[in-house]
Amino acid sequence: MSAYPVHHRDPDEPLFPMPPLTEAALRVAVTRVDLSAAVRFEQEFHAAWQEAVQTDSTVPMHTFLHRWGVFVALRRHPARAARLAELERAVAEATTREEARARSSELAALLDEAAREVAA
Repeated sequence: MSAYPVHHRDPDEPLFPMPPLTEAALRVAVTRVDLSAAVRFEQEFHAAWQEAVQTDSTVPMHTFLHRWGVFVALRRHPARAARLAELERAVAEATTREEARARSSELAALLDEAAREVAA
């Protein structure tokens, strides 16, 4: 379930600026772009925090923040979010290996674009 504002007219423009990679900012953004993902966000946050404490490492938290930053980057652009959903369906419904590979390559390009946005 997406929570895109009805009044947003240009699907190529982001719904909001890319938030900083902090737990609080990403929590707000995740809730805004996909309310149903908020539960998963909370579960993964607590798991990453617990792993960070147990291993005395910040890597689990950095990984968590990056992963959810990419999630937000993919979905804060309505056109990109729609293409993501379309490609996921196409991969799931592909009848040939070549078709699945082609759509998977497009998915990889979307992920790369979002990862660059997060790194900026």
